[in-house]
Amino acid sequence: MSEGQLSVALLLSDIGEVKEISAVFRKLGIIPHFYEDLKTFWSGTLENIPSLSIIDVKLMSEGDLVLHNHPHVVAEKMPLVFYYTQNTEPLILSTQDFFHLGLLKKSEHYDLAMKTILKRLNQFIKLENDNYQLTLEKKKQQAEIEKLQLENLTIIQTDQYQSMVKSVCLQLEEWRDEGDFFRALEKVIQGVDEIVEFSMMELSFNGQKLISPIAHVQKFRAIPSLWLGQACPKGIELFAQNMATQVAIDIMGGDLVSLLIKGNHSKPEKIMFIKTKNELFFNQFDWNMFEAYLNGFYSSFKNKLEREPTNERKFTSSFQALSFLDQYLFGSSLPAADNSKGLNKLDYRLIDLDLSGLVDIILKKGNNRFFWNKFEVEFINRLEIQSRIEFRVFDFGVMHLGFLVKSNDLDLFFDELKEFSAKFSYWKYFEESEGVLSHIVHPKVNMVAMSAFAYLKHNQISTQHVNDKTSDKETLAKMKTRELIWGKESNYEV
Repeated sequence: MSEGQLSVALLLSDIGEVKEISAVFRKLGIIPHFYEDLKTFWSGTLENIPSLSIIDVKLMSEGDLVLHNHPHVVAEKMPLVFYYTQNTEPLILSTQDFFHLGLLKKSEHYDLAMKTILKRLNQFIKLENDNYQLTLEKKKQQAEIEKLQLENLTIIQTDQYQSMVKSVCLQLEEWRDEGDFFRALEKVIQGVDEIVEFSMMELSFNGQKLISPIAHVQKFRAIPSLWLGQACPKGIELFAQNMATQVAIDIMGGDLVSLLIKGNHSKPEKIMFIKTKNELFFNQFDWNMFEAYLNGFYSSFKNKLEREPTNERKFTSSFQALSFLDQYLFGSSLPAADNSKGLNKLDYRLIDLDLSGLVDIILKKGNNRFFWNKFEVEFINRLEIQSRIEFRVFDFGVMHLGFLVKSNDLDLFFDELKEFSAKFSYWKYFEESEGVLSHIVHPKVNMVAMSAFAYLKHNQISTQHVNDKTSDKETLAKMKTRELIWGKESNYEV
């Protein structure tokens, strides 16, 4: 710091000496500020610290004020020089506890003494400036280090979030055998800590409204069904996407991620909303990659659900199925080609699924359309995806589905069918799904003897809710004989 930038404060009792000392500073282009007492000096130097203060040792205290307690003196930020005379020389002892630049004795010529003091002051100021610059440089370097650490942390977290996309996709792959796309999705999303909540809307079968599936996890936020005003037969149109997004924001709050799940079509069939825990995850997680994976994942489910059962899986008619069953009572009449596939009477057992409870609800909701064909196709395909047991199936009217499984798979498939049919989402196949959500379908699963006669009698009884008895003793005897051959009773009901 140059001398011209100095500010000097004088706290002296002798006006004559003030003039002498001020004259020296004036030669250097410095105009000192004079204080007559400690009180005015104290208040005058609190906000603006002088570059140099010359203090008369007689004025170091005044009433309750003591120079030693001045904040800048305590902090050693105020350069001091103590003025004394021959008479006040003993008071110099009281300056030993101060940080100061030296002593100034009353003299007729102050030039040489002041020159020495100013050299010390300039050196002191230089050291202070150097220290200040070093402090600034240290802060700058620290800021750079923190910036690099933050960038490195961001890179690490970005890599973590990129890895998390792969992890989530791999977890979904483990549920590819699940019979329902949404069930697989909710099981995985529930375990992602960075996702606070999520929701999903999908087109109804007639394309006239958006509905939320029924979830079984806490993170899912259901959105009320939205009537679109016009059908969307080719996927969720832009106006419907905007409508769903606005409702989702109203319910879940802002900063939502929306994923459009298209399947095999150009327009989405489902739209998923996700609320994240923090902004970093919101910005760094690769949502585009996740959305692309979900499209493929959903397409695989949809293709499996919508494919028509083959002849190997489903009998072409009830007549064909009953003809097949009759071989167990009257002997085989199958062509050699069928017998070569192992379709003989010792291979299969018959299980009946009674859907009369569902039909009762359909009859009660006479004005609520039920999508019959879509229900049957997806019910059979979902069961096939979820169960690893091979089966053949046929429909007997709309109240019964018959399943043929190999004898060694009977017990396991019987339990699987009971659980699957009890948890199946029948409500999805009603046009007005809200009206049937409270209705619980109780399908009945029964084992029936392997004959057309036994199956017809079983279904007649279940339909009429009466216990009809047959008088055909010869037929019953033949059936009983075949049951004994199987090694177990087969006409019990569970």
